[in-house]
Amino acid sequence: MSALTSSFTANLVSVKSAAKKSQKVVVGVHASNEFAKKSISFVAASVIALQASPALAMNAIELTDKRAENVGGLQLIYEARDLNINESTRGDGASRFALQKLSTEQTAARAKEATARLSGEVSEYVNKKYWTQAGNALRRAVYTLRFDVNNLVAEKGGDADAAKDLFKTIESLDFAIRSKDLDTASPLAAAAASKADAILAAF
Repeated sequence: MSALTSSFTANLVSVKSAAKKSQKVVVGVHASNEFAKKSISFVAASVIALQASPALAMNAIELTDKRAENVGGLQLIYEARDLNINESTRGDGASRFALQKLSTEQTAARAKEATARLSGEVSEYVNKKYWTQAGNALRRAVYTLRFDVNNLVAEKGGDADAAKDLFKTIESLDFAIRSKDLDTASPLAAAAASKADAILAAF
């Protein structure tokens, strides 16, 4: 009886082992089929790309010489390339590129607007001891003022030493604001506005 039981158990184990092997073979064949399909798709895509390359190569690439434009002014790199739009500031709103090089009249107007902030909101915030607001207002004014004054002096032969003195005064004003020194900041704000007005009076 025990011999029959042992024989039956051995047969059952061998059947299970054979079933597991057959399952592994099926999985292996399925994976091989998937790999073959992907390989065929990749080869087909490569053939199509190689056939399309000569057609794409026929399209000429147009190159534009921007060297002269870079000397005369900055490019509007964020503006859509529209041949009907010039490179001056848009009339329907603020320029997307704030430090764009403008005409002399436009540059002087923007510089005078920045100077008005020195004698206006900057001085007002300093006198109220609103130091954070005063520093932010000063940076908004100087952001374009330095760029515009340097361009006007370079193009129209202005007083370069006066421009340097103006910016030194503004730097001293900035330090006084950061130091929260009312006695120093208040007269420096007035002096900076006066010096900027004197430089821009000729334009």
